[in-house]
Amino acid sequence: MRAYNKIKPIMMGLALIVCSMNSNAITLQSLQNTLSQHAVVRGDFSQQRVMALFSTPLLSSGTFLLADNHGLIWQQSVPFPTQLRLTKEKLSQSFDDGEPQIMTAKENPMAFYFSHIFLSLFRGDTDQLHKDFRTELSGDDQEWTLSLIPKSAPLNAVFSMIEVTGSSYISRVQLIEIKGDSSIISFNNQSSTPIALTTKEIAAFDF
Repeated sequence: MRAYNKIKPIMMGLALIVCSMNSNAITLQSLQNTLSQHAVVRGDFSQQRVMALFSTPLLSSGTFLLADNHGLIWQQSVPFPTQLRLTKEKLSQSFDDGEPQIMTAKENPMAFYFSHIFLSLFRGDTDQLHKDFRTELSGDDQEWTLSLIPKSAPLNAVFSMIEVTGSSYISRVQLIEIKGDSSIISFNNQSSTPIALTTKEIAAFDF
């Protein structure tokens, strides 16, 4: 009994640690709740693309805006200006100051399919992701990793795995392709305020 009384405080301390760990464990539902709470996300991105045809990685960087009920604006500034704008109905892409190329989902369904998979990642739409991937989630609410293994074509013909890491926002996305190429996209300086879009931002979605 004396021995038990001596170790009892230690056991209680361990129990508290275990309970604390369990309370912070991440689940797909809590991950979806965390990511979907941001109606607007602005930030910077940097991308490193490794390709078998090139001896050094291809680097690019810029800014992005994701807004519910509007879509995504992906503004690359390095190595050259490129802008991609995506809504539910249309996609616009322009290089430097050239005329934007605009297409609809009917005109290029594959481009829209891959683009909206990307949006599902950002919004934490785990219901949609379940349809296309086998999911493996690890970590806690401070640092989690979501591994996505494509179930069927066309995704499994392009990617062997997509790995997403983050906390309250997505901080990194790694895309590993079947043919051996890969891309790592890192996100920084993210903010969900101000919620209201500027006049210029709203106009950018109008095309």
